[in-house]
Amino acid sequence: MHRSWGKLLYRGGLGALVLATAVWSAGCNSAKVDTAGDDHGHEHGEHDHGDHDHGDHDHSHDHAHGPHGGEIIEIGDEEYHAEYLKNDDGTVTVYVLDASMKNEVPIVAEEIAIDTKIGDQASTFKLAAIDRSEGEEPKTAKFEIVDKQLTGVLSSLSDGVTAMLKLEINGKPYEAKIEKVDHHH
Repeated sequence: MHRSWGKLLYRGGLGALVLATAVWSAGCNSAKVDTAGDDHGHEHGEHDHGDHDHGDHDHSHDHAHGPHGGEIIEIGDEEYHAEYLKNDDGTVTVYVLDASMKNEVPIVAEEIAIDTKIGDQASTFKLAAIDRSEGEEPKTAKFEIVDKQLTGVLSSLSDGVTAMLKLEINGKPYEAKIEKVDHHH
């Protein structure tokens, strides 16, 4: 009887190991189940995309992330892009990027603006230049504001809630609609 228990424990342990491996495998692969339109094969929880090499992005997919892990805004005819990040504390940071969405484009500006509209109520939020360079024409690619109302608007974008980024790059004014990001996850 002792030998039977040994065989049973061995078989039971092996079965448990196989079952645990199967559950672990299914759990690891579940993050890749719904990757339609996602060219980097993982879910989008709270994590930084700065460690991933996105290569050249195909703009036909639902969303793209910038080098700081934020959402992308197309400026002009994709001449430039902006990347915005919003935090729970109300901080909204916007980076001006090049056409490839890889490099920052410092501009001469003390501030940029985001115009919002909720129904008929319009508001303008001014984002101050951060980390400007020294010299006669200080430049930066980073702009920031702390305003929970703006983070709320950016989280609620829809047909009745809109936002427009307004800035000037190399003397040319641009307006770029900030689109609702649909992650499909």
